[in-house]
Amino acid sequence: MGSLPDLTERSRPHSVRTAARTVSDPHRNRTLITKVPACTIYKKEWPWKKSKEPLKIPAAANRRRDSAASSVGAASVRRLIARQPPKIPKLMVTRFTLLCIASGLCSTALLPFTAFAGAEAGALPLAVMHTVAAIVAPFSPLILQKIGTRIVITVAHVLVCILLIAHTVATPLSILLPLYAICGIALSPMSLALAVSATSLAQAAGDEGRRRIALRRALRALRASQDLGLVCGSLLLGAALMIWPENLLSLLELSTLPANSSLTKLPSLEDYFLDDDYEEKTCGSAGCPGVQFLFGSSLNAEGRKVLVAVWAALSFAAACLGLYGGASTPSPPPDARSVVTDPRALLGAPMGLFIGLQQGFIYTSYIKWYGICVGGWSGAWRALCGAGALQTLAAATLSMAAARGRRGALAAGGAAAHASLLLALLRWRAARSDLALPSVAAAAWGACAALWDVLQTGICVGGGGWRGPWSATLSARHAGLALACAARSYLCVQTQLAVLALALASALASHAALELRLRRAERHRS
Repeated sequence: MGSLPDLTERSRPHSVRTAARTVSDPHRNRTLITKVPACTIYKKEWPWKKSKEPLKIPAAANRRRDSAASSVGAASVRRLIARQPPKIPKLMVTRFTLLCIASGLCSTALLPFTAFAGAEAGALPLAVMHTVAAIVAPFSPLILQKIGTRIVITVAHVLVCILLIAHTVATPLSILLPLYAICGIALSPMSLALAVSATSLAQAAGDEGRRRIALRRALRALRASQDLGLVCGSLLLGAALMIWPENLLSLLELSTLPANSSLTKLPSLEDYFLDDDYEEKTCGSAGCPGVQFLFGSSLNAEGRKVLVAVWAALSFAAACLGLYGGASTPSPPPDARSVVTDPRALLGAPMGLFIGLQQGFIYTSYIKWYGICVGGWSGAWRALCGAGALQTLAAATLSMAAARGRRGALAAGGAAAHASLLLALLRWRAARSDLALPSVAAAAWGACAALWDVLQTGICVGGGGWRGPWSATLSARHAGLALACAARSYLCVQTQLAVLALALASALASHAALELRLRRAERHRS
């Protein structure tokens, strides 16, 4: 028998070399690395052996190599910088401009008429109108939501026009009082609708910073239109006094002098100021007897009708512009936040009350005592014009200063100025020798009034859920106007000035507390 073949030898391939099969290569998994120059190798510097020569870095290392994430971020930042801010639609700007013009025309008619009626004919109907406006003000957001901005503004201007037309004819008081009350129903929703239009315009400005700037400019435009309306209405009153003057001295001579007595001496204006207790003895609406402004001027019956008719035409033009300028869409629903718990409603009410009180005082008692009693309506319309002119200038400049965060300094300066003005009026006795002082004091008063309105509007208008607190502030303002108009018939001027001083102190305290609270809220958010 022969030997068996070796099976292991047959299974081996002949192409494989024996050396490769039996000996493994220890460097088979290693990768060839290119040689790095010796000058680029980092040399460790020991603390006790430092090289005095600076380390040479090749020029290629100074080049900036952005990663993928940094390049994408830089590209996005460049796109944001290059992108232009969104422009407000031209149609919205046009409509808001028409609203400003309409508001100015309505102020041209309503504000001088308020001063004219409050100082001469009595302020009780005006007190009724502003009382109704104060009651309706908390419901203004709901009224605006149900009816819409356009209808509210148009109806308010139409009611003002009807009220003025009623004064051009012999309308009994039983009809005038309901007209005043109906007109008061529309005043608060109209003010809220104008503020809502300003915020709607600002919403289309872009990001939050641009919205704030646009809102400040829109509110500034509304305020300027109303102040310019007061100036234009005062100029119309002055022009009417020049065209249709009434010589009261000759009328009194014809009615009081006997037929056979031509030497009877009429009481002069200075005779009423000889007594030191004159201001205390003649309070309220009797603070200036009719004989006192004999040396001034007044409007005759024809001039009054023509002037009031012109004011009515201006209010009708305002209604037409408001019909086109107002937004056709209804107002969005009010915020569900509670108005009672909002600090802007609680702490803003004292400042709103003071603003209403000082506006009512300047339109009624001031125009009567420091205007008509001194130089007749020729001095009164100058005081109104001076107040409106400086109020326009102050509102434009102070709003810019308030936007730069100088609210505290502005409030302190305004408090000092207004307190000094109240003290000066409290000590000053109206006399014909001071014909320029009523206009100067009224102009200073207008500047202070513009300051308080700018500070409060900048805090309360805008932000989340602002319509409810602003409605409460409008209610406080109209309540102050109603109280000032009622005080025109029952309180002395000195008493009214003392009440204004107390109201100013409480308003400053509440405004300071509101500022501090809002600043703390902003710090917590940031």
